[in-house]
Amino acid sequence: MFELVLYIAGGAVFVLALVLLLRRPGVQSGGGLSAPAEFFPIHSRYFPQVCHALCWEDAPYLSGRGSRPVYRRWRKSIRRAGRMYLSGLREDFSRLNRLARHLALHSPQVRARQQAELFRLNVHFQFLYSLVLWKFLIGQPGGQRLEQMAALIGSLGSRLEQATLTPEATSGAFTP
Repeated sequence: MFELVLYIAGGAVFVLALVLLLRRPGVQSGGGLSAPAEFFPIHSRYFPQVCHALCWEDAPYLSGRGSRPVYRRWRKSIRRAGRMYLSGLREDFSRLNRLARHLALHSPQVRARQQAELFRLNVHFQFLYSLVLWKFLIGQPGGQRLEQMAALIGSLGSRLEQATLTPEATSGAFTP
């Protein structure tokens, strides 16, 4: 019986991940390239500060010194801030993903292997996103998984920057 519940829960998580991956981003009117600032990650820059703010090391002190309602309100605000930052990281990743798709569309040098790598990164990010979201929803710190998400965004951003700066990638990248 317990195995059946695990299979059903695993299937539900798989379907949810599939829906999140297949969801199409909003299409821009005009069909042209967007402003370059639209593609830059914003929220991942503040990871060290947010990580420090989301630290749960104050919980023993606050639970011993503060009243029960203050402690509950503090936990609720930490979880809410974590979910908000998590949605910001998702926005950063979607910006970089959109930039990668623009580069792939306008660059003849992009290979199927690179497209598969982008898909793999997208699946990995969505998996980490769901794990951290569940951790925040049940009241646990995101910790290492949140750090992995920020590192994934940083590495994708640096790889895209490197791809746009190399002569092989820019030779036909944005010519009509």
